[in-house]
Amino acid sequence: MTHNTAVLIIAMISTVGHAQPEDTDEDQTTDEQPIMVVSEDQDLIPEPLQQKAAEVRRWSGSSHMTTDSEWLQQRAINVKDLLDEVPGVYVQQRNGAESARLSIRGSGLGRQFQGGGLLLLQDGVPLNTADGSFDFQAIDPLLTDFVTSFRGANGMALGGSTLGGVINFGTTLPNPTDPTELQLSYGAYSTRQLMLSMSDIFSESLDDAFRLRLSHFNQTGFREQNEQRSNRLDLQYLHNTETDAQHRFSLFHLNSHAALPSSLSKALLFEDPRQSRGFNINGNFHRDLTLTRLAWQHERQWHNETQLNAMVYFSARRLDNPVFTYINRDSDDAGIRFDWQHNNHQLSLFSQWGNQDERRRENEGGLPGAERLYREQQAQTHTLFYQYSTTWLRPELTLQLGLQGSYASRNIDERFPESIGIDRNYHQFNPRFGLLFQPTANIQWYTNLSRSFEPPSFAELNNGNQPGVNIPVKAQTADTFELGSRGFSGRFNWDLSVYYSQLQDEFIRFRFPDGATRTTNADDSVHWGLEAYLNWQLTEDLLANSDQLSLKTLYLYNRFRLNDDPTFGNNRIPGIPEHYLLSQLVYQHPTGWTITPHIEWVPTAWYVDLANSFRADRYLLTGLSIAYTTPGGFEFFIDAKNLADRSYITTTLPIPDAGGTDGNFFYSGEGRAYYSGFRWSF
Repeated sequence: MTHNTAVLIIAMISTVGHAQPEDTDEDQTTDEQPIMVVSEDQDLIPEPLQQKAAEVRRWSGSSHMTTDSEWLQQRAINVKDLLDEVPGVYVQQRNGAESARLSIRGSGLGRQFQGGGLLLLQDGVPLNTADGSFDFQAIDPLLTDFVTSFRGANGMALGGSTLGGVINFGTTLPNPTDPTELQLSYGAYSTRQLMLSMSDIFSESLDDAFRLRLSHFNQTGFREQNEQRSNRLDLQYLHNTETDAQHRFSLFHLNSHAALPSSLSKALLFEDPRQSRGFNINGNFHRDLTLTRLAWQHERQWHNETQLNAMVYFSARRLDNPVFTYINRDSDDAGIRFDWQHNNHQLSLFSQWGNQDERRRENEGGLPGAERLYREQQAQTHTLFYQYSTTWLRPELTLQLGLQGSYASRNIDERFPESIGIDRNYHQFNPRFGLLFQPTANIQWYTNLSRSFEPPSFAELNNGNQPGVNIPVKAQTADTFELGSRGFSGRFNWDLSVYYSQLQDEFIRFRFPDGATRTTNADDSVHWGLEAYLNWQLTEDLLANSDQLSLKTLYLYNRFRLNDDPTFGNNRIPGIPEHYLLSQLVYQHPTGWTITPHIEWVPTAWYVDLANSFRADRYLLTGLSIAYTTPGGFEFFIDAKNLADRSYITTTLPIPDAGGTDGNFFYSGEGRAYYSGFRWSF
């Protein structure tokens, strides 16, 4: 994309954003601005989530909210199914249903089995360990009621400091009037999924409410060495007091198993995308994760002017992970959050502490062999954020001035085969300047300039399967400019943003044939792109009175490159396509039927190595979803994926230089598949 094309895109966004202006009330204040209406069908946002939607729209930056209506009427077994409808998020399955590559604005692209570069929350409680890594198995679409995303520095108030930002997987508050709910789905590759939610059996008081949700998932998988199963429990208790205070207690437990198929060469993948190389099969590569988390959250409000929120949590997880070595890792994490808001002043403190004991042995057919290394690792991550918002310039224009202080420590004590250790500290101040312009109740414009900061995790600092530590790795920083608009006018509903980031010391992570990984810092790099969501109501009363036909499209333009690197010059950063598009044609009939043909399109091949010598292939996938909802609370769906049964590449390993030749760098996507399911509330 040329510079002139980028200017044209920004000009087009500007034209849309100024459609149908209206007069505003000159006496408006920041707190009295109308709630941003994101759709003419505002009733589609359930009443319990209206306040969450209002909070998302008060930010002078790219933020978005999605409810479970977007994913529960189709297959919903992994984080891709959950986040495909969220603008600006790139997510692809990697080596199984619950494993993925997740990235926003290029942050976290080089991660392997775990994720990084983002802060993931579950009802505001971190899914990340204290060093910044997270596991995808902790996320279940059937246990999620809504998703809020704050891209880039827009997640500062939630504790995020990275280039990618924050994603929160939220649930509604327990309510004894909620019905019992049963969800069941079945599909290709022996997929079975079950969720049971119960609220009214515990208490009938609105001041003391319980909710228990149980879920189960298993499948044999599309590929060899690909079976998976998981069981989850989510128990919540809500207590309301007479002094406008609220206490929320939660217990979450996960037990999961995931076999790990191998990466393939392009030749092997297109010959048979279901195969896995013998090394993974003979070594019985798999990832078993057990996680238990306890949390307490408190909210209190005084005189509609002051809001206080507090959170304390503790989590314990155990990982058994035979791959190139047999990894045992026990992790304990604890953290606190404190949020205070008085009129236009906001103060947020977020702190995490974590300890990990990691032992790596030889992998002997999926069983632990001779000891290879042992290390103890400790991490702390702290952020303190203050923001002042004012409308003193104009009532429809909100100025937001923020400053975040971030401090992190990483300690690695390697005790076998020899004693080696490091103790590193990282700190930075991150300013944020934002403007939010709301000329009408249904249109917002925003722009901001900010700095982000990401200290290295243990995955960047230790040597993985090899003894030793990676001392030279520095923290990654970036300065980002963002311009965007969201709202609706007439038949159009949009969420658009353009960003430009200059990075210093970007993490560049490489994977080598023996399974070893290595992280280095690039001196300078540039990430810029376009994040677009458009929902266009094409027509009404097409086949029946009050039916609707609409076109929903999400598009990502990703332009990530090095800047005068001494080895690779201005080459592209690999691992993500330049263009990525999802589109749905949605027909809704007033009797409750919904028919949705959809496509996923990567129109250009993308590089797999930093030398830019070899590419993955482009692809086009087609699918069809049919859903039906009855007035009595019964829903069912049929979802068909990859109707043309195309072989295609979902993700790649990060490679320094492929030498222009094929290699085992690629993961295959699933073939043609059919899923069906129902949800019953009673």
